[in-house]
Amino acid sequence: MSFGFQSINDGALVQIDAEAPRLCMLTKGSYSGTTNASGVFSRAITSQDPPLVFVHPDPGVIQVPISVWFTGGPGNWTGFTMRASNVNATLSGQYFAAAWASMGTAAYGLRLWDQNAALVYDSGAPAVVVTFAAGNWTYLGDEVLTVGRRYIWTIGKLLGAGEYISLNPFAMNCHNASTGGGCALAVDYANSRILMYSLATNAWTDQGHRPFLCAKLLA
Repeated sequence: MSFGFQSINDGALVQIDAEAPRLCMLTKGSYSGTTNASGVFSRAITSQDPPLVFVHPDPGVIQVPISVWFTGGPGNWTGFTMRASNVNATLSGQYFAAAWASMGTAAYGLRLWDQNAALVYDSGAPAVVVTFAAGNWTYLGDEVLTVGRRYIWTIGKLLGAGEYISLNPFAMNCHNASTGGGCALAVDYANSRILMYSLATNAWTDQGHRPFLCAKLLA
């Protein structure tokens, strides 16, 4: 940066920069539901692009959310909804929503604006810290369903306590040789792995290295 405020930690990493927004947690909560599960933001998120939603499914039965969509619109995102790939299945867990912008939340502390009067830092909006990133999915095979098949890929990763998965990359269909198939995500806690599913009549075994991202909140 050429002027303004900058904070560098003991590891020589920039923590705060008045000219560059960081990824900030803007709201958090829980989601639950049968067939459809929704998370309603405690306050609208004012970013133009949809926020990044990170989820931590409750342990137990492997949950498979599919068909993710956001409610609201640019400048007024109000929540998100996921559909279970199995009808009448239950989805539940914790989530937080983040954006590359801050929103005023703290009653006291530090707040910074850039040269365009946009808020870039608020001490009440915790930083989101990336803990794991990968794109090297391994194809496992397929399962026969009543209609079509379910194709499965995996990444060997134990989702740790306080870790969340970015849901946004799984809001798009998986590639296949037909017309496209829904993309689903699951956490297999018992076997320390992440699963990706494509519900279709066939599939490409190489899914283009769809990004998988884990993060936690910096208190």
